[in-house]
Amino acid sequence: MQQQVDLNGITDTPDNNAKTRNRFAHKQLAGPCGLALAIGTALCTISSASQAAEPQFNLGEIRINATRSDETVSESGRSVSVVEQDDLDQQQPQSVPEAVATSPNVSIQGGPRANGQTVNIRGLSGPRVLQTLDGVRQDFQSGHRPDYLLPPQLISRIEVIKGPASSLWGSGAIGGVIAQETLTPEDLLEEGADFGGLVKTGHNANNDMQSSVGAIAGRADSVSWLLGGFYRDSNNIEQGDGSDLEGSAIKDNGGLAKLQWQIDADQSLELSYLEAKGDGSVPSNGAAPVGSSNFMIDRDTRTRNYRLGYNLDTASPLLNANLTLWRSEVDMDETRISDGRADSTELESYGFNFSNQSDLDKWRLLYGIDGYHEDFVGRRSGANRPAPPDGETDNIGAFMQARVMFNDDWSAELGGRYDRFATDADGMDDRSDSAFSPAATLTWSPVPWGNLSLRHERAFRAPSVEELYTTGTHFCLFPGFCNNFISNPDLDAEEAANTEIIANGHWNDLIGNDELSLQFSVFENRVDNFIEQIVTNPSFAPVMDAGYTTWTNVDKARLRGFELSTAYRLNGLKLELGYGMTRGEDRETGDDLTNIPADTLKADLSYRFWNDQLLTGMRVQHARQQNHTDYAESDGSAYDGYTLTDLYASWSPQQMPGLSFDLTVNNLTDRDYRRAWESLDEAGREVILSTTYRF
Repeated sequence: MQQQVDLNGITDTPDNNAKTRNRFAHKQLAGPCGLALAIGTALCTISSASQAAEPQFNLGEIRINATRSDETVSESGRSVSVVEQDDLDQQQPQSVPEAVATSPNVSIQGGPRANGQTVNIRGLSGPRVLQTLDGVRQDFQSGHRPDYLLPPQLISRIEVIKGPASSLWGSGAIGGVIAQETLTPEDLLEEGADFGGLVKTGHNANNDMQSSVGAIAGRADSVSWLLGGFYRDSNNIEQGDGSDLEGSAIKDNGGLAKLQWQIDADQSLELSYLEAKGDGSVPSNGAAPVGSSNFMIDRDTRTRNYRLGYNLDTASPLLNANLTLWRSEVDMDETRISDGRADSTELESYGFNFSNQSDLDKWRLLYGIDGYHEDFVGRRSGANRPAPPDGETDNIGAFMQARVMFNDDWSAELGGRYDRFATDADGMDDRSDSAFSPAATLTWSPVPWGNLSLRHERAFRAPSVEELYTTGTHFCLFPGFCNNFISNPDLDAEEAANTEIIANGHWNDLIGNDELSLQFSVFENRVDNFIEQIVTNPSFAPVMDAGYTTWTNVDKARLRGFELSTAYRLNGLKLELGYGMTRGEDRETGDDLTNIPADTLKADLSYRFWNDQLLTGMRVQHARQQNHTDYAESDGSAYDGYTLTDLYASWSPQQMPGLSFDLTVNNLTDRDYRRAWESLDEAGREVILSTTYRF
């Protein structure tokens, strides 16, 4: 039988280290550009019609932390996108995947149910995209259960690394990294203030969602603190055809506490606690319609994250260290509504991260060590059930990245990470292995307004406890004739080898008070040893055999494509454009891979009026028809293309300081559409209105 690769798996911040970065700061970006001149000339008349104060839009180079070093996007030599707090306010997303899906070659996967969505980056998703929260990895993966457990209400920033990143983060980052950052006291305290906070309430007319967020923060001498919480409650969403989607209601809440202590000029300490809880009736597989094999269940989820961070930033360029101790807990209890059958899934993880950055004239060294331990426990009641065993995973990894400036035009980065991991389960064979993930980048900066980078990186994903050791019954055709799981402790780790060319450009004052930024990348990612669930078909003659289910390493894949992101600002006007294309094929058969997102063009036009009191904007997304399904079992079907239009507005009246109103209209035309490879139609028109008061 032809094997098909399912790429889903189981289905500008303050400069706090100027003395370091000055040695590697890129040249001031300024210069002429014909493209910017053409855009600016076309839009100049519009912008001059309403004279505004200095706009708040800023296209200056964005600093990132997901690379474990405070640097700009162009310095990183990677393809990176960032979702800022303003973007979250304008989008008003219901999930983290919705928040990041505006970036080229980043898409939502898992259907329209917000509590079951995941992220697809360049054709890879699920456990192949690493998720971090305040620098701590989040590894919960179990069947069709959700893996993005924190709503965006307490998140202030999200960074997206596209492409492998195991040289920094180890196992799991073969498709990319979604790095989430929660609110900090600095997000709420104005300069010089000792106390502040916010209260935000919102309503989504599509599913009658009521949401509330509140947070307060304070500062006393060298100590600052934050307390915050959120609450959401909604009905089922209404799809574009007017029908309600069963099992799509949301009810969750949570809280965040942070304490920061600036011990002295060089040392700081941070303690944080985050908890989120959700409950409600959902289908066992949130990406599929409710049916005879997709039962409705009551699911209660609780996730808790503890973090203790220590930072040491001395006057010496050799010592800029960070140490983090962390613990994460996920408890998920499920009860099938029809018969009361109960499931329990638990994951407890704890570990540490240590890194240090040293500067030696033209050299910058980043090095460190990480370690973590995971306990996975699954309890399944009732007959004919898959039985994941109690299992443990240990991982220790050490990494180093060395960046050198040869001269004003050329720089290079060379590094890698070595990981040693071991997994064992009760009554099963132990499994241990190791992996080395090298990375190299060569950057050429021939002009002051841009650079060109060539990057190659290897990555891996170690098999999970569930993939290695699950036993029990998968399904039964009739009593006594059941397809059973067979464990496979000999699974190889998935491996990726990505080669990429990235161009960055940034121009200021082309025709006046304007800016233009551009990022373009072309990539090829070769992924081997995909871990996929294989189900053998039952046979009835000459011997009756119900078959079996197991996880195994299958086809070799080639994923390649490109993405373009550009933004232009002229006074209070901003235009953003993005286009992403990914193609996937089996390297052995030449067949096209499934689950590759459609080519997508995204545009965002916005303008600020009345001395920045009013922001209005429009987003347009066009997804082309996805008909790249040329494999042996294809029935010739294609997923239709579609065009979506969103509107948004934000008003901050000067007469009422601290008060702001945000209006978002998603899917303005109430389009009935379905994303490529999904089984459910998406939400229809959403009108979301929120009010925020900052004090």
